[in-house]
Amino acid sequence: QLNSIIKKSIKTLQAQFSPDVLVIASNTPSLMLKISTNKVIGVKPPLNEAHKISKSKRIGILGTKSAIKSQGLSNYIKEKKFTKSYKFFKINGSELVDLVESGKFITNKKYCKKIIKKILNDVISKNSIDTITLSSTHLLFLKSLLDKEFPNVQFIDSGNIVAQKVFKVIRS
Repeated sequence: QLNSIIKKSIKTLQAQFSPDVLVIASNTPSLMLKISTNKVIGVKPPLNEAHKISKSKRIGILGTKSAIKSQGLSNYIKEKKFTKSYKFFKINGSELVDLVESGKFITNKKYCKKIIKKILNDVISKNSIDTITLSSTHLLFLKSLLDKEFPNVQFIDSGNIVAQKVFKVIRS
């Protein structure tokens, strides 16, 4: 259903507005769908950047349950062809996405810190993770809280990467 809805939406937007570029501003459908056009840019986990900065070679991918369980994410990791010395840990961050969607990240920071610790504390410490991709566009709203709770972990967002891709398309 999602595939059909998004493809129909893309066709409609292209037909009615002729945009130079469309951004699927969500990791989940970007990972799950095969959309092959250079005028459509998806948002995907910034694994190349995580690979460059991780000293422990142990990288967390924090995303929605659908995204982390998707075959699309597994395929995306394989496509990158990182050496076997790198380990990737898929972390269900759906509860964190809920904090953003509910507005609790603004109204109840204490509760948010509790949920962040519950979800990330064990997986980070048990696996020596030093880098985590924020693989849901919602998670950027929690970055300051994540940075405070886990100052030794680099949290990477894909926003700049997507902006560079858009710029490249509209510049040409």
